[in-house]
Amino acid sequence: MNKKELINRLEDIEWEDFEVKEAKIKVPKSIWETVSAFSNTAGGWIIFGVKKEGKDYRVTGVDNPEKIESDFITTLRGSKFNKKITVKGKKYVISGKSVLGFYMSSVSATDKPVYFNSQINTFIRTGSGDQRATKEEIDAMYRNSSFDKKDEEITSCTIEDLDERTIDRYRTGRT
Repeated sequence: MNKKELINRLEDIEWEDFEVKEAKIKVPKSIWETVSAFSNTAGGWIIFGVKKEGKDYRVTGVDNPEKIESDFITTLRGSKFNKKITVKGKKYVISGKSVLGFYMSSVSATDKPVYFNSQINTFIRTGSGDQRATKEEIDAMYRNSSFDKKDEEITSCTIEDLDERTIDRYRTGRT
């Protein structure tokens, strides 16, 4: 996202792929829910240095962008999350203030669910909010992750193992 695209996003609303946090002096604790949610759904942009006021945004900037960036990325690569998370960062200067943008992709199905500290902290993104995943949603993520692994299994079947009558019924559409 370039600076003009960011400014256009700030004139719109937070949505499923866009979250702002003030983060003036430190990484806010509430960001970990969004990291989990973005990882488990479609990914998105996390913006530090912008405060949401009602339906509007105000650029507040971050006081020490290098420290905020380092703290954020170090946490994503540390032991807080059950998976290592990679983001692409970018620094913007808007009205003389530093704003940090981090793009994170959704993780692959085999890496879901992504959570912090414990499995209860598994989140998904719905609209502009982060929602705690239900037990059923977490179970579905685990089920889906195992399907991809089944595709990788090597079997020792040969063409002789196929049933000719079943193949014939498939080809002709007869049951």
